[in-house]
Amino acid sequence: MKLAKSSLFLSTALMAAPALASDNDLDWLAGHWCGQQGKTFSEETWMAPRAGLMVGMHRDTRDGKAIGFEFMRIAQQDGRWVLMAQPGGAAVTAFPAERVEVGRVVFANPAHDFPKRVIYSRPDADTLHARVDDGVDGGQAMEWTWRRDCVAPPST
Repeated sequence: MKLAKSSLFLSTALMAAPALASDNDLDWLAGHWCGQQGKTFSEETWMAPRAGLMVGMHRDTRDGKAIGFEFMRIAQQDGRWVLMAQPGGAAVTAFPAERVEVGRVVFANPAHDFPKRVIYSRPDADTLHARVDDGVDGGQAMEWTWRRDCVAPPST
């Protein structure tokens, strides 16, 4: 009976333990994504994950002028994915992955002022949705929907 309890405990523990991060977890995020909101044209590019690292960058332009940029990376740390963001080249802010699903990832840093969460999702093959928010589904948020490999209009 002692062996049966141990086996049951071990099986339950293995099922409850989170899987270690794998390059395949986030391969759906790789690509060149862009779109326009009002007069602002946004681009975000992610290199495919390799050796536990993805490298990304973001650029916003309006009326032929650059108005913002961000350097980003998503790296495996201690068996989980962590988004490290540097808006405008500032100091790094880390957002550990809270949930990694097929076509969706939620990064969270409750101690950060804003955003507290960064969420990427892929509703279809050619669309990427990004949301940054205050950590509450119905709270303060900024959202973008981008298409794969779009081309900037001449005036941006």
